[in-house]
Amino acid sequence: MASFSERQGLKEVRSLVQRDSLDADTRREIWNLLAVLPPEFNSFYRDETERQTLESLWIWHFEKARDEMPTLGKMWVWIKEAVYSAPWNEVLDLLERFAKYWERNETGASAPLRRAFVSALNDTFESNLVAYRVIGLEITPVDSNAEAEAVSAALLDADPIAGARHALDRALELLADRQTPDYPNSIKESISAVEAVVRMMTGEGTLGAGLSKLEAAGLKLHSALKGAWSKMYGWTSDEDGVRHGSIEAASADQALAKYVLVTCSAFVSYLIEEGRKTGLLK
Repeated sequence: MASFSERQGLKEVRSLVQRDSLDADTRREIWNLLAVLPPEFNSFYRDETERQTLESLWIWHFEKARDEMPTLGKMWVWIKEAVYSAPWNEVLDLLERFAKYWERNETGASAPLRRAFVSALNDTFESNLVAYRVIGLEITPVDSNAEAEAVSAALLDADPIAGARHALDRALELLADRQTPDYPNSIKESISAVEAVVRMMTGEGTLGAGLSKLEAAGLKLHSALKGAWSKMYGWTSDEDGVRHGSIEAASADQALAKYVLVTCSAFVSYLIEEGRKTGLLK
């Protein structure tokens, strides 16, 4: 939300998306989110989440000897120094690992706090125009909370359908890899997630064949929507499509892979919801 000074033109409104950097304001806001956690952890009776999470960070992120780990208070100082001074990508590495180690060690008491922290972190990214969001504990190049929520919702919706959930997880992982992203295969996995849901509903092994059977199975698709998805499938699956390796890596870029992931995620959730209404899915 713009401040009074920004609305009156007295202070410049942030307009540049942060893709390869984190400015001082963003780093300060990230640290302020982290700084409220120690007293929250302390409020949990005999809860080991904080110690185990910080120990994992010490060993695997900071790459230090286990028996040289400082006190928890000093560990938070290490984290603060990293947030303020480490390269932007290493700050994101730290946050991602922190969330993952926390989930691995969380208890019934600390789990809601982790979810609240991740939500607040995404809000901080959004307000500071950071071009990433935490989705499924991967920090992913998605710069809208609405897009992030679409993918997160699909991950939850697809959980009972192993093939769909695995494909979405893999698409997300390939897109989120900041060292060696694989955009063509991320696109393939996104389409495969939709295919897995359609297969569960119709028994057909491909999306192209399955779409034509959805209506016969009881799910009414608008003709324009059906046509759009038939074309999407054709684009990825014909002899010049990404599934045959004919789309060059330069063409299958981050923007395209993100678009396909978000679009497929929304369609997965739509199909699952409609499938449950019609009794095609439990």
